[in-house]
Amino acid sequence: MERNKQRLDQFVDWLEDNGAEMSRIVVRETEHGNGVYARDEISEGTQYAQIPMRLVVSARVCREALRTDTQRVELTGRPLLCAFLIQQRLVAGESSFWHPYISILPREFHTPLFFTSQELDLLRGTPMEHAVEDRRQLLREEHAATLQGVSDAVIPRSELTFENYVWAAAVVSSRAFTESLVSGTAGSDGETSVLLPLLDMMNHRPLTRVSWITNDATIGFQAGAVIGAQCEVVNNYGAKSNEELLLGYGFCIPGNPLSCYHIKLNYSRDPQEADKRMILERAHIASCDHYIRTDGLPRDLLPMLRVMVMTETDVYYVKQAIVSGKEPKLDQLGLRIELRARFLLAFLLRKKLDALPQIECVPSTENGRQAVLYREEIESILLSTLSDLDKAECRLLACASKLIADDLHLLPLYVCDNGQQLDAIDEQSSTNVGDQLVAESSDEQQSRPKKSRAAPPAQQFVDDVLVTEESFAHDADFLAAVEQVDIDTDVLLVLFILRIRMCSALPWHTAVRRLESFQHPMLVYDDPDTAEAYGEMMMEMGEIHDSLFPLLTEHFPDVFPPEHFTPELFLWAAGITESFRLEVPARCMDAADGCDVEGLLLL
Repeated sequence: MERNKQRLDQFVDWLEDNGAEMSRIVVRETEHGNGVYARDEISEGTQYAQIPMRLVVSARVCREALRTDTQRVELTGRPLLCAFLIQQRLVAGESSFWHPYISILPREFHTPLFFTSQELDLLRGTPMEHAVEDRRQLLREEHAATLQGVSDAVIPRSELTFENYVWAAAVVSSRAFTESLVSGTAGSDGETSVLLPLLDMMNHRPLTRVSWITNDATIGFQAGAVIGAQCEVVNNYGAKSNEELLLGYGFCIPGNPLSCYHIKLNYSRDPQEADKRMILERAHIASCDHYIRTDGLPRDLLPMLRVMVMTETDVYYVKQAIVSGKEPKLDQLGLRIELRARFLLAFLLRKKLDALPQIECVPSTENGRQAVLYREEIESILLSTLSDLDKAECRLLACASKLIADDLHLLPLYVCDNGQQLDAIDEQSSTNVGDQLVAESSDEQQSRPKKSRAAPPAQQFVDDVLVTEESFAHDADFLAAVEQVDIDTDVLLVLFILRIRMCSALPWHTAVRRLESFQHPMLVYDDPDTAEAYGEMMMEMGEIHDSLFPLLTEHFPDVFPPEHFTPELFLWAAGITESFRLEVPARCMDAADGCDVEGLLLL
């Protein structure tokens, strides 16, 4: 500790000898490391720490230190700063002008790159696990480039090791500032980062009001609020999540309102990847990276998920709209897409949550403490988001049960332009109309006797809205007929759609009739490319129809009258079963068998 105090005193002397203004502050050692404190009260608007431009470690300074008579240094950015730090610490040493500054830099850091294997185990299953590996790989590449870019005469290879490079990179990530702070001044030559002795010693505190004051001669801080006497003088590193803070600086902030869960969506293996990418680009969604916080989903996450869960039919009609000059309206793709998008997100997040192993032994180290704090906030974000998703799913499912009862629908406009349609669902599936329908459903449930309470929204949705094999029970004649024949389930659904169309007593009759103008892309004959792409499907459907009729009509004339089961209507119904599929996860229901339920959502 005495050794560190001596170094701090030498550093302060060096600062003052070279024109730094720090009369209002004092640098001292604390139990958490070195810090800066106010000597007396610093009033708002007061400048309290300035250094001259000659103390800015810029790219020009680095190149001058690393150059030889025969070799110019071609490094830029972080590798240039890292090479400078290694050369100054391990080669130039006490003879260097910068030695007082280099000597007070930490030798150890608490970023995950310095974690032990036991400490790293605490990060398994979190986004940080992959971020650490990505950062380590990036540093290996930078280190290799630095070995090529710096002469052995400047930094011996015994000193320019990967271990020393990781140390220098930690200094840069935790202390460097953007070059724009000194842009246009004597210390800058257009690089991205600079080191600012003294100014880089202030610790981070979110929401701290502080201003940078820069001119041709100096750069420093100005208080944005009163700083009490003997209080720590802090900086605001900007809006940073705990993931950024831990990876770059080695600490987390408990209850950080900017904490987030990083999820990267990937649809590269989707057969329609090119078309979906085009749709996303037209919707001005470029990034697959999304950062989920407890205050709601990021703006582009649900829109991107909607595109990812689109069927071939959805993609076809959205592309047609774009070709005709319209912007894609990703919030008007209908109830089926809204549910599928949320089901997918919940599935992904539950997988992430399940990937977090139980903590059996927490190392009694600062690294371990920070890792657990980060991990607990990640788990909290996942649980909070999943809870919100569950509520959103329940609202949508309950809304659907009311829609079918009231002959309303939430179909995309490209599917249906007739009948009563509700407004588009907003990002959090909580439109006034949707909430009102759910509230009405809840009121009805509360008014019923206890024994006749309605089923949970998902079960009621499956029973009343989704068209499945179980739905055949609503049509006794159809059920009796198909039980006598061996027909594939998908084909039975096609036949049942046609039965619904002809039987007004069935609960989905209005919904199916509403779809009479709908055309699956295979039926759009004016598009040669589409007709060619779906030619095989049409041929297969035609063969299936011919294998069933007139045989079914002959055996069950009242169930399968020929005028309602023509080849054209059969193809139309096949297009519906292909386009309107929805799988309800078992987790949404109290299903004894724990199986997902697949069916058709026609609303």
